[in-house]
Amino acid sequence: MPDCRTRYPLLLIHGLNCRDDWIFSYWGSVTSTLEAHGAKVYLSGQDAWGAIPENARALSRRAGEILAETGAEKLNLLAHSKGGLEARYLISTLGFAGHAASLTTICTPHRGSRAAEEWLKRERICRLAGRWAENFWRARGDRDPNFLAAVSSLTPQAMERFNAENPDDPLVYYQSWSARLDRAGWDPMDRVQLWLTKADAPTDGLVSPDSAVWGAHRGTLEGVSHQDSAGGRRRTRPGFDAGTFYIRLVQELAEMGF
Repeated sequence: MPDCRTRYPLLLIHGLNCRDDWIFSYWGSVTSTLEAHGAKVYLSGQDAWGAIPENARALSRRAGEILAETGAEKLNLLAHSKGGLEARYLISTLGFAGHAASLTTICTPHRGSRAAEEWLKRERICRLAGRWAENFWRARGDRDPNFLAAVSSLTPQAMERFNAENPDDPLVYYQSWSARLDRAGWDPMDRVQLWLTKADAPTDGLVSPDSAVWGAHRGTLEGVSHQDSAGGRRRTRPGFDAGTFYIRLVQELAEMGF
């Protein structure tokens, strides 16, 4: 039986458009799978549509709670999509480097998205979509949803500034995974997302493989969608099973002493 006991607890950090207390788990069965194999796993609890600085401050509060509860000196941060940017802000701008053993980002747009830039030009659509998203998630617990701030932070220009202001800290081990979805097949969500992000093609449906590279790049998950890389859709792609992927990822952190 695989052993996922790490030196430091794991904090799983979700991305856009979901909350940890939502009825549909962002991570699918990944959390319970890791726990069944001995890992200490905690969830992040930030807003579904919060801006990066506000969500990072929420992460700081949550991380402090976990450190106090467990008595651990540090955490291993495992972040998906925009959550990876919030984790980097937490480390570099909010001074959490001394308490972060590692940061693993999965399908995080470190270099931004030209698709986000293109869609922001459609002001009326963005305004309507933003109003709906903010109202929906505010009713479900978001404290300060800000659709336009969240999307605007993902353009290449915004990420260039972000990267300059949030350099890697030598105290932290950084690694990343990317994904690529060449064909949508029958899935309507995949089809829509690939169409929405055609300015960045190829993508995983939302983020291009090149944009997701940060730190030690461990590889590209071929034929895997953005949501499937987090396990949220609870399905197995040919050659990829989310539970198996995260078990091995955590085992490797343990082997490195994290």
